[in-house]
Amino acid sequence: MISKFFSKTRAPLMALIALGAAGAASAQQTSNYVGASVGLYNKYSLRCVQGSKCDDTPSAAGKIFGGHMFSENFGLEASAFGTKSAFGALKDAKGATLPGSVNMRGLGLSGVAALSEGPFTFKGRLGVAYTQGKASYASTGGRSKESSLQPLIGAGVSYDLSKQLALSADFDRISGKYNDKAKAHANMVSVGLSYKF
Repeated sequence: MISKFFSKTRAPLMALIALGAAGAASAQQTSNYVGASVGLYNKYSLRCVQGSKCDDTPSAAGKIFGGHMFSENFGLEASAFGTKSAFGALKDAKGATLPGSVNMRGLGLSGVAALSEGPFTFKGRLGVAYTQGKASYASTGGRSKESSLQPLIGAGVSYDLSKQLALSADFDRISGKYNDKAKAHANMVSVGLSYKF
């Protein structure tokens, strides 16, 4: 699911990165970077329904990202992210609580504040995401899908392996509606690589 989503969102992601880079073409000490990471710890904020399947940790999650640093400390980052399904208590469009599964994917754009110390760089991210949530209700066989704008919050640390290549660890808080009355939250801790150019 995640690889299919990334292939569909490659063009909009590159457009966002190009937009950020074009706006800062004349700035000093600028740099661009791209990367990808795989979720090692992924957890949804779902309660359980007694007697039904309950697993708030999706089997896979990840993101691709790219950004432009206007200076050593400030930049703009675009990302595409996705999580596989988790199972628990969901609310349907009428507000009733039902057992089911939910997954999310989306595109985000965030401002970045960075601080470097030797080979380490610490980053905080705050922005907005266009997220699509999908739900499947086990007891009724119904499905719902909703797209919405949501806040995107993240933080991370990277370690320079060379002048271009860095190992990164990130935390992202992802939110999304899965119908017009209900939304889900997911925390993703991911590890990956980034390349600076």
